[in-house]
Amino acid sequence: MAVYAAHLTRTLQGTPSVFQVVAQEALGGTVKPALRKLVEYVAAVYPNKCGWCERWYDELYLLLDCTLQYHYLKHYAASFSECFYGLFRVPISPSTEFSSGPRLPQNLERGSLALLVLVPYIREKVEKIVDKWREDLEDGRLGKSRADGARRAAVRVWSAVHFASAAGRLALLARYVSGRARAPTPALLLLGLALRDAPADPPDDTWADFSRALSAGHFAGAVVTFPMLWRACSALAQHGAFAVQLLRWWDARRPLALSHLPVPPPPQRAEAAAPNVCPLCRQRWRVPAVLPVSGYVFCYACARRHVRAAGACPVTRAPAAPADLRRLYVAA
Repeated sequence: MAVYAAHLTRTLQGTPSVFQVVAQEALGGTVKPALRKLVEYVAAVYPNKCGWCERWYDELYLLLDCTLQYHYLKHYAASFSECFYGLFRVPISPSTEFSSGPRLPQNLERGSLALLVLVPYIREKVEKIVDKWREDLEDGRLGKSRADGARRAAVRVWSAVHFASAAGRLALLARYVSGRARAPTPALLLLGLALRDAPADPPDDTWADFSRALSAGHFAGAVVTFPMLWRACSALAQHGAFAVQLLRWWDARRPLALSHLPVPPPPQRAEAAAPNVCPLCRQRWRVPAVLPVSGYVFCYACARRHVRAAGACPVTRAPAAPADLRRLYVAA
């Protein structure tokens, strides 16, 4: 009867809105960049003791993320970000859900852990390699050898796969909004899982009971238990991740607010400077491009690589983004 009641409780929960699904995905992608900034700062302050943390950050975060996600999958049947928004995972198949009780089946739990932790790690490593090959292709450093031809093909294939993946996610999300799909993401669809609103589970001991006991003078009843401390730490971590996401959004608005910046003066060209020369590589332009925020003209590959890394114009340091670059078609 207990398993049957758990099955009914899990099945009758409401379907989350698309805003909850998108918000929890955004929150899940915030923790790693935020911790990277912290590790970079600590490594810069203590290079001898903590410099290795920056070099092995991806692997250290892999261990941390694996531990965190395994805990939430085991105890809450949800990822860290899903638990923050009050969601949990349920199998789409009723027979599988009925036989598993309140927890996910072991194979679905392991599959969820792999798709939450291992797949993003591998994807990020592949993206770094492909981005390096793309920069070599834009700079003209790829020759005509068979290996360079394979790199060119890999860049094109990866771009096509990325586009197909984004289009597939959008199509699946549209089907979820229209009610024709139960899984809102490809990972959940692959595992045969759906998201549901988690039922309210009031704890036995709360901080409100602790405060009431202190205010009433019943000091013997004012007990702090380990579950109370764990819930407090978990809530602090979840709300801290949300605050970091808000700060990252606020910081990302600055490069986009170019209309609020004063109009820069036109660049002063030195009399002895050679014409049509990129300020970065000091060579003649190869695919010239201009940054409207400063008016300087660079090689497209040089400017794109610098702006993507620094987020600013190489000469004036004015905030800029790779999307701000404008190609110039100069007559020969």
